[in-house]
Amino acid sequence: MTLVKQLFEHKLGRPVSTGEVVDLPFDLCWGSEMTVKWALDILRDSGFDDAYIAAGLAAQRERTAFVFDHVVPTHTASMASILVELRRFAREHGIKVFDVGYDGGIQHKILIEQGLIRPGDVAVGADSHSCTAGAIGSLATGIGSTDLAMALVRGSCWMRVPEATLVRFHGSLRPHVQGKDVALYLCGLIGVHGAVYRSLEFGGPGLASLAITDRLSLSNMAVEMGAKYGLFPTDAVLADYLGDEAEYPSFTIDEDDAEYVDVIDVDLGLIEPTVALPFSPDNAVGTHQLQHVLRNWDEYAGREDLMTGVAPLARRANENGEIPVDQVFIGSCTNGHLEDLRVVADVLRGRRVHDAVRTIVIPASQKAYRAAMKEGLIDVLIEAGCYVESSSCGPCIGIKSGVLGKGEVAVFTSNRNFRGRCGDVDASVVLASPAIAARAALTGVLAPIGDRSDYYADEDTLRRGVDELFALHSAREGRAPHTAAAEAAPAAPAAGAAGSGDGGNLAWVFGDHVNTDVILPGVFCQIPDPAEYKKHIMAHAGNQPFLDHYAASGHDLSGSVIVGGMNFGCGSSRENAPMGIKASGAPFVVAHSFARIFFRNALNIGLRLVEVGDFAYGIREGDRLLVDDERGELVNVTRGTSAPITPPSAFERELLTAGGLVAYACARVGTEAAAV
Repeated sequence: MTLVKQLFEHKLGRPVSTGEVVDLPFDLCWGSEMTVKWALDILRDSGFDDAYIAAGLAAQRERTAFVFDHVVPTHTASMASILVELRRFAREHGIKVFDVGYDGGIQHKILIEQGLIRPGDVAVGADSHSCTAGAIGSLATGIGSTDLAMALVRGSCWMRVPEATLVRFHGSLRPHVQGKDVALYLCGLIGVHGAVYRSLEFGGPGLASLAITDRLSLSNMAVEMGAKYGLFPTDAVLADYLGDEAEYPSFTIDEDDAEYVDVIDVDLGLIEPTVALPFSPDNAVGTHQLQHVLRNWDEYAGREDLMTGVAPLARRANENGEIPVDQVFIGSCTNGHLEDLRVVADVLRGRRVHDAVRTIVIPASQKAYRAAMKEGLIDVLIEAGCYVESSSCGPCIGIKSGVLGKGEVAVFTSNRNFRGRCGDVDASVVLASPAIAARAALTGVLAPIGDRSDYYADEDTLRRGVDELFALHSAREGRAPHTAAAEAAPAAPAAGAAGSGDGGNLAWVFGDHVNTDVILPGVFCQIPDPAEYKKHIMAHAGNQPFLDHYAASGHDLSGSVIVGGMNFGCGSSRENAPMGIKASGAPFVVAHSFARIFFRNALNIGLRLVEVGDFAYGIREGDRLLVDDERGELVNVTRGTSAPITPPSAFERELLTAGGLVAYACARVGTEAAAV
């Protein structure tokens, strides 16, 4: 049986089937200052009476936590006022708060560290990287603010039992290679859509060589591959981490008794130090491979299969294939552990970071910070010229500290490098391990670490490796929707043009893997106001005709629809993205396929999503689209074509009919009350 089924059945006490939707009680739910505020606003406007809300909060008090980590200590009066409100609410209802100070830090670190999440627990957090706790055998996943609002008073969340993919590790890691390198390698192998709505499960004989911190990095980045869960079995490594006195259920992988939709074999010994180039975590390339390409740029520059992200950095590279960097950030929920700080200190001990590099180090928890102080690591880092900050998300969120300017290149040990996420849209973030980041801080350039001969026998072997990498990326990316009118297609509409119900809705077309930081950049997400959100949707998508039309229409998409390709809405669990689209008046969104958390959040707020597979790639900007519910089809009125819509499940249909999760839950509460 797959790990995910074992965990569902452990909690429910009964068998479950793949695809089944269940009302799943949780052991812990939580949110950050960004997502809790929205949840409380949703709860306030839900229609539940005050007595019901108070009783629900009281029942969930011991299973609820607020973790302030994204923008603390805060930087604006408006956010400070929100924090005043949240602290007051928590005090009134007896909810545990992790704030600035002694036991604070990043939610995905401290909740495990404090023992609030244990093996076998169901853990739901209003942050996409809540899947991190899968590293210790917890059924942990990210939810949105509407989910959190209902969880706070209902004590459960709706969950669909997903399919599972097994990653089977062999061998062991080479020197200088960490779990982050493995996560980036795997993301490059299967892509940001490779495990959409699946449980990504890790096993195989090589598992014993992966430390807990390696596992935390892998589970943390499972969501970057589209996964709902990133699960490890309970084994000797976990037992050593938790200590002899810890008691918990056992969850193991038995391939003979498990139905995996995919099995991926990975030889850990073949993975070299790896980075992800802008602007996606799956733009993964070995550092020796990257240096080879940049040294021989004249040979590679014109290739049609050149992987994305290389060309902009090539213009900055020196003749040795090294890329000068402006900033290094070491921290985040992916790589802010004490073990990571030790790696960095070993590189920087007795040395100085490069004069041209701003080096920011932020431990993931105050506990890790204090331990690093006791070991003398903080002294090493400060003496080396690093700026060391108290525990928080820091530059990863791109709002409060370490924000990048136009044209800058940075190396981050975090988990996302979407365009515009961490500052200016023309800034570039390269994702890397702490070992690579520390070396970049020291030398001022992004360059390989370790001996090339450990991975490649000679230059020809390295060249073949690059060719295989480019072929992999080219095949994985596939086709993208057309963003310009094709021959014989109607011209893109003039600014101010509107759609009509009879003639179809005007299509505005975007590409594959449109992420939530493109749909609604995080900098606009601090104040919970959908009317404000809608002014900024698709601001970083690069479709100027759309932006001109949208501004001229007064930010009104009534009669218009957004059309995406594969994996639309990947990235953050912030609900602002679908909120902004819904507030714009768009009647529905069309895509080849949708990312899990965006799909869930849209469904919860009653935003209709229309999934049509490859048919999305034939839609041109300016086409007119209609949904024919009687026939279950999307009709391209302009081209006289149609395609079946992926039908919603019975539960999804109930949510949409009710108008979203809040209305659905209110109706259930009314029914339950009437039955008493």
